[in-house]
Amino acid sequence: MSAAYGASSGTAARRMSPDPTPGRLLAGSRNTALLRFPLPPALPIPLGIAAPEGVTLATWAFSGLEEGDAGGPVCLLALEGTPQGDLTLATHFRDIPIRPEPASDALSEAERLLLARALLSAGPTGVSALAGLFALIEPALSTLMPAADAPALIPEGPGYLLTGTAIPHALLVHTAAGWACARIATGRLRFAGGARIALTLEPLWGAPPEGARAGLALNAHGFVPLHVRAA
Repeated sequence: MSAAYGASSGTAARRMSPDPTPGRLLAGSRNTALLRFPLPPALPIPLGIAAPEGVTLATWAFSGLEEGDAGGPVCLLALEGTPQGDLTLATHFRDIPIRPEPASDALSEAERLLLARALLSAGPTGVSALAGLFALIEPALSTLMPAADAPALIPEGPGYLLTGTAIPHALLVHTAAGWACARIATGRLRFAGGARIALTLEPLWGAPPEGARAGLALNAHGFVPLHVRAA
């Protein structure tokens, strides 16, 4: 389960848990971080970061909800900004104070995959967090295979053709030089020979986006693994 939310509302009338919950803070690049903490029994839905200022919630995921999962349910918070002390998470139920402690990268395979799905689905505002926390999720990306009827990405000149009519906000592609993320600068629909979109790209981070071997279309509320075809 994962979703992205905007900033929290005012804090004056909200209830606060009395004692800070211990959390594990994994530092990313580009002033990002991942905070992992045990979920209370009520499974409160994250809404935003109430404090400190300068730290915002990019997206989140719950893990360990299945019966028999070791360690019980946990919440993964993808943060822009790195807290230097206690953090207050606003939820639909009450504010939760969390005391982060630095930790090494020790996510399980299931947690990596859930975090990957959350970051890839975070929309245009989540691209910075995706870049900063990419090293945590890269091992999970090979498990995201395209469905049989998924759109295809086809090289054309300096850009790509994408079959279908849905225009993503960005592409994440794997090339011989590594992973690349590029914003869709323009998308022009064509219908001759079947619906497809001519995409021009604006590189955001990573390797040059030419010569894709694998790709994912990043949409406003989700993502789609793509087939890659020769020109």
